[in-house]
Order: sequence, then C-alpha cells, then structure tokens
Amino acid sequence: MRIDEIHAVPQSRTVPDPSAAAELRLVGDAETELSPAAFNDSSDDPVHVLRVRPWDDPNLRRRGHDPRSIYVERFWVAILGPSAVWLLRLLAREFDELAPGEELRLDLDSTARRLGLQHRGGRQSTFMRTIERCGMFDMAHFDDDAVLIVRTRVPPVPRRLQMRMPPELREEVGRWSRIDGHADFSVGETRLLAICMLTLGHGLHESAERLVTLGLAPRAANEATAWAWAERCVRQRTPRHT
Repeated sequence: MRIDEIHAVPQSRTVPDPSAAAELRLVGDAETELSPAAFNDSSDDPVHVLRVRPWDDPNLRRRGHDPRSIYVERFWVAILGPSAVWLLRLLAREFDELAPGEELRLDLDSTARRLGLQHRGGRQSTFMRTIERCGMFDMAHFDDDAVLIVRTRVPPVPRRLQMRMPPELREEVGRWSRIDGHADFSVGETRLLAICMLTLGHGLHESAERLVTLGLAPRAANEATAWAWAERCVRQRTPRHT
C-alpha cells in the first residue's frame, strides 16, 4: 500500500448502537434533537444538536496522526482549511473526555461560536460547510441515522493533494509521512529521547512526531512517548522522601 493512499470510506461501517449508550454528554445548551430531514436544503427545520461518534480506522492506527499534532497543523491546514482542522481538534478533545458508555452531542450554535463561525441552521451556514469540507476530504461521514462519524487519526497527506501546498511544505512533508523509520535505536535509547522531548517542553503528540523526524518509525515513536509520558505522571504523583 502506498504511503500517499487515503483509505476509502468502507461500505459497511460498524458504529455503536444508539440504544446502548447509557448517557449523552451535551456540549453546549441546546435541548432539541437532530432530525435527519434537517440536513436537506429544502427543510425549514433548524439544526440544533448533532450526535458525533469517533471513527477508529485500523489502517491509520500506526501511520495516522492525532488531529492536535504538529503534522496536522503544519500540513493539513493548507488542504482542509483552518476551520476544519480546528473542528477536528475540538472533537478529538471531546472524544478523549467521554466516559465509558457516554455519547457525544454537539450544540451546533455553541460549537460554531467556539470556532469563530456562524450557524443559522441548514447546509448553507459556514459551520455546516466546514463539516461538509471534512467529509469532502474523507475526515468524516454521516451515518444512515444522521450521526456524524469523525476520524480520530488523520492520514498522511496524499501525494495528489501535496500540490496544493507551498513548495517548502511539499519538500518537508515526505520526512513526516514515512511508514518505516531508518534510525537504529534501542528501546532504551528511544525512551530516553522521548523523555528529552518532554523535558524540553514539547507536548505528547509533538514529542512523538519529532522522534519520527529523527528517523524513528511512527509506532516506535508513539510507544516510547507513551511510556515516557506515563513514567512522568507516576513520578509527579509519587511523594519525595527526604
């Protein structure tokens, strides 16, 4: 499989059964449920609340990028646009905060304002166009029951879309999108590098991607950074004895 290939939306998607959700966490204040007919251009019913579920693509678990990562900020903004990228980042944070059995609902008016956009119901609002742009580039899709399924991992920018980037980004993107790293580090050395990145003040996702630029495979970089982050949390919770 080529590195620049984005996987097509699968024909058969497995999503959680709505009846199995114990709770619904509402982001915002709206109480009106979403009607599937509200997404038709001819509908007069305003859209207030949208159910959103994570799209965990197994093909991107190793080579995909967190929406909050430096990779997405550096390269996908030129393709998706800033509002779509910020929407993916916002939803990634909301997914992380979901409790087991909890489902996410978005108050669209409130969420649009958080992104500096307008939403007045229907497809013509700037916020709905942002959602449609995510779908256009295979970052999200609507399920049959009008539930928005959003990627939790963003794929590498495909080669056909790299032509939209400025020349300096096209030259750089190849170093960030490799599948197999070329650096020969032991597990201990990789973990030490991850600790150094965190100590320098880089975040979790940024540290992992900086290790990739040093030649580590994404999986090794992610595992080392996760270990270093967990080790750091344990040390912060452990009281020091004098």
